[in-house]
Amino acid sequence: MSGAGSQYERADEPRWRYGDQILWTYTNPAHPGLYDQRPVTVIADDENHLAVWLESGTRMLHHVLADGSGIRTADGPARFGAPRAQGLKRWQGPGIVAVFQPGAAYSVWFFENLDSARRDSFYVNLEDPFTRFDRGILTSDHVLDIVVDSDGTYRLKDEDELEFAREAGMFSDEKVARIRAAANSAIDDIRAWAFPFDSDYPDFQPDPDWPMPDLPTEATWDFDAS
Repeated sequence: MSGAGSQYERADEPRWRYGDQILWTYTNPAHPGLYDQRPVTVIADDENHLAVWLESGTRMLHHVLADGSGIRTADGPARFGAPRAQGLKRWQGPGIVAVFQPGAAYSVWFFENLDSARRDSFYVNLEDPFTRFDRGILTSDHVLDIVVDSDGTYRLKDEDELEFAREAGMFSDEKVARIRAAANSAIDDIRAWAFPFDSDYPDFQPDPDWPMPDLPTEATWDFDAS
């Protein structure tokens, strides 16, 4: 993706409106110049949270290995340390609601639960607190995640990958400790069933007139799996 440096200068806290299209972007300091970028539609944006809708089939940027194969085909620390390239793919499966809270070191993704026909299956993605730029939000993934069922039971996911990332030099021991502390904070919120778990987002339905957002015209990639 060309000219990226100037694209992501921090904006002065813009507020978006219902139906605005923005870019949900992850960077990775270990692989500068590559992005995980998802065009999304704004549901709500206020002082307490930002909620966005990611439509099924949306074209998105993601990381691949230098030969175009999937990151998870690499073994152990190479999954994080091996050379990477920019890939393009489409979001698979049903659309999701994602909620970001200012200062929170995680986001919450609402997935459709086939048993309940509601979005009450939750994925807690550990990441940097988001910042804003004029076209969207920016954060960095922390590998460790938490899967939460509709009854509030939860389990940590990708603990092995967090260790691989540490061994690859992507995270220091101190950083890993901070990530685990953030996970514990998220678990406290899960146990308390605090916002956004207690919100109405499991019942959200997107506006049928919303067009599907797309990547910026200047986006480039090395491998296309869309």
